[in-house]
Amino acid sequence: MVLKVILILAAVAVALFLLLFGIYFFNLDMKLIVNVIAPILEKYHDKKKHDQYV
Repeated sequence: MVLKVILILAAVAVALFLLLFGIYFFNLDMKLIVNVIAPILEKYHDKKKHDQYV
């Protein structure tokens, strides 16, 4: 019983490691920010009224 729990926890840890390594290796976090989050933030900041222009 204890061995089965340890094996399940090890499998979960390995799967999580592989998932995070894939995100790191393919730079998916920055691709998400550039393609999804940045356009949303640009829309918001472009609508804001500015006190002064540079």
